Amino acid sequence: MMMKPYTSLRTPALGRVARQALTLVLLLMAMGASAQDVFRLTGLVTDKDTKEPLLGVSITDPETRRALAITDIDGRFAINVHSGATLRFSMVGVKSQDVKVKSSHKYIEVKLQPNDVALEELVVTAKHITDKIQPEPTDIEVRGNYFHVKTRVRVPREMFSHNNRLVVQPVIYNVTRHEEQLMRPMVYDARTYNRTQDRLYDYRMDDPQGDPLAQYVVVKTKEKREKGRTNDIIGYADSAYVEHVKDDYTCNVYMAIENYNRIVYRDTTIIAKGTINPLRWLDYSFAASQLNDSAYWPKPEVQLRDSKGEVNLRFPMNKAAFDPNDPNNIAEIGKMREQIEQISADKDATLQSLTINGTSSPDGRYNSNLQLAKKRMDYAVNYLRGLVPERARRGMKFASNAAVAPWGKVADLLRADSLYDEARQVENITKRWGNIDDQSRGMRKLPFYRSLLMDKYLPRLRHVGYVMNYSVFRQLTLDEIRQLYAADYKQLTKYEYFRLYRAEADSVRRETMLRQALEIYPSFMVAANDLSALLINRQAADADLLRPFAGKKAPAVVNTNQMTALLNAGLYTAADSLSAFVPDNETTHMLLAVNAVLNGRFDGYYETVAKTGLRNELVMLLAMKRNDEALKLSKQLPDDQALTHYLRAICLNRLEEVSDAYDELRKALDMDPSLKQVAHADGDVNDLLLDSKDNH
Repeated sequence: MMMKPYTSLRTPALGRVARQALTLVLLLMAMGASAQDVFRLTGLVTDKDTKEPLLGVSITDPETRRALAITDIDGRFAINVHSGATLRFSMVGVKSQDVKVKSSHKYIEVKLQPNDVALEELVVTAKHITDKIQPEPTDIEVRGNYFHVKTRVRVPREMFSHNNRLVVQPVIYNVTRHEEQLMRPMVYDARTYNRTQDRLYDYRMDDPQGDPLAQYVVVKTKEKREKGRTNDIIGYADSAYVEHVKDDYTCNVYMAIENYNRIVYRDTTIIAKGTINPLRWLDYSFAASQLNDSAYWPKPEVQLRDSKGEVNLRFPMNKAAFDPNDPNNIAEIGKMREQIEQISADKDATLQSLTINGTSSPDGRYNSNLQLAKKRMDYAVNYLRGLVPERARRGMKFASNAAVAPWGKVADLLRADSLYDEARQVENITKRWGNIDDQSRGMRKLPFYRSLLMDKYLPRLRHVGYVMNYSVFRQLTLDEIRQLYAADYKQLTKYEYFRLYRAEADSVRRETMLRQALEIYPSFMVAANDLSALLINRQAADADLLRPFAGKKAPAVVNTNQMTALLNAGLYTAADSLSAFVPDNETTHMLLAVNAVLNGRFDGYYETVAKTGLRNELVMLLAMKRNDEALKLSKQLPDDQALTHYLRAICLNRLEEVSDAYDELRKALDMDPSLKQVAHADGDVNDLLLDSKDNH
């Protein structure tokens, strides 16, 4: 039998009340003594050999044998004492130790020596008592995220005298995570003990300053006598919220009998191993949706941006003025005029500068060409200046640049058109002559000068363009957003993130963008919803993403997605609390039905979920304890699936057809060894794991 130190079984929430009650008792004891003699003493009690803190060490006054305090789970205590008082530290299995304290001792550490002989005697005695004080074995029933435990405790008459209190503390123990969770304690008082407690607290045992265990007390009466026997029997029922319902659990019970002075007995037993939860096999999957209601989308934002425009004008050969009737010029000037008008019409836009860039071809004399280019630029500047409204020209800078294209540019154009021989002849001339005028004379001697260069390539070098810089508040284009994102993702606004990730086809990159958006904007509900939907549809739901947003004021799709994520995470109770905010329609009806079933509500929902498949109907029948119907239905499931034999084993085991149940479980484990881990946590079949290899 596993032994565990006893702490008077007070829950942490009762600690403050217990200390207040203890303080009151000590003050009553100290009447007549000087107030200066009373001081606060805290301390730690540990095992001398292992150095581990000792839970449940009784601290008493050896003269009056009055209990003063009991160490907590960390081995710590806090009491008010008189200077010069002697404290006795005792616990079953260790040697008692008396410690005299002074007012200078604000904190002490006590190391207790294990007592092997006493421990051996205790084990023998405990075995004898355990045979008589034994909570009935039971099951841990799972409904949603609540574990329900029902049992009865038999109290032998010969082991429970008039001055005893029995405290029974059921504990849900998570075997997977090695965590304990206290349930409501059960306290059984002999009538004399109960009256003494009542007087101790001045007939105010239920008062906040009274006995911290008073609310759990059941007093011994004739009605508690078990029929046909001399012992008493006490019923117990309680539930506890558990988050990880698919873990492996046991229900342990810590028991202790104490009198006024000490603990006379304590023991630990397991009353339930594994959980009864056939709905662990309920098969369901729901798709999630983006938030497509534009009312919740971030509003488009305009930002200050610099922009540029370009236009190409053609000039007749050797002319400084371009022909405004030239079709090319008409189109280019019209494009520029339209752009200027758009900018001018925008009250938030500001024109900053207009720069004209002109290039002439290299044929002829260089100085003449350059002068011609400059004249063309001056003409173009004056012409284009006239297109800008007068109010927009204020403070605007106008400038021009003129240049003559080099002959090397002609060679580049020829090579681009695969005229390699002609390009080579042009390059030879440029290498031979350094002066551009000498190069021009050499070019004119080429046999293809007039037919090819003059007619086709030189005109391509003559052009005029403009660059107009202006600042304007406008929405960024998607390409601009991508460029900004690549430079620094923290610069983007909510709306820019929204456009960016909605346009992204790759789900991995989209997830990255969404997480970055939420990093910068934690209140970005649309991004949180869309990320949640992406993860749900990838079978990787995150129940925390929409937690800050879901509820009464959230759009339906957010609540629906969060409810789906919670169900996928096994947080059934949380999903159920959210179901009130999910409308029942064609899209959500099955989700609401599955949620109700997982939370133990079958009326009105059984038929809906049963339509999804025979296996789902079977596990619901098991959850409702309709075991005969479940067994009959299990015979319709395919025999080539391991889960069929596993569920059939549950049905047979419940109907006490143990041999057949064992055979079915063996088939299931042979077909799918991974089921063995689940079987250990499953209270419906873990008693069938008889082989040693199954129990490891």
